[in-house]
Amino acid sequence: MPEEQKKPAKHICLTNRRPLGISSEPEADIIQALADPDVLAMVRGLSQQNIRAPFTGGAFGMEEKRVNAAVLRMKAAGLICSRRVDEVHEYYLNCPRLLFLSDWLREHAKDPGADLPEYD
Repeated sequence: MPEEQKKPAKHICLTNRRPLGISSEPEADIIQALADPDVLAMVRGLSQQNIRAPFTGGAFGMEEKRVNAAVLRMKAAGLICSRRVDEVHEYYLNCPRLLFLSDWLREHAKDPGADLPEYD
């Protein structure tokens, strides 16, 4: 009897080497993604530890379906990366992308009232 072949793990592949589809408003993409509570939970969790697919047991207090949806939203905003570790994919934060937002916020906070209208 031939040996059974292992089925590949279900995962969202982020290891392809195509360029990210970065929009003309990358700051808005990141902020919109971070406004989602599940994405924010993933960012908080991934800042402490990387996770491996499949997410059958969920991650960071969320069930598998919510984790997968959050990974897709994070992928669209460029907030998450993955790498192959043996037969599985390991997911981690795309820290340069978060630093991009941090730098953008720092730059625009130099003169916080500069672009705001006057109110009586």
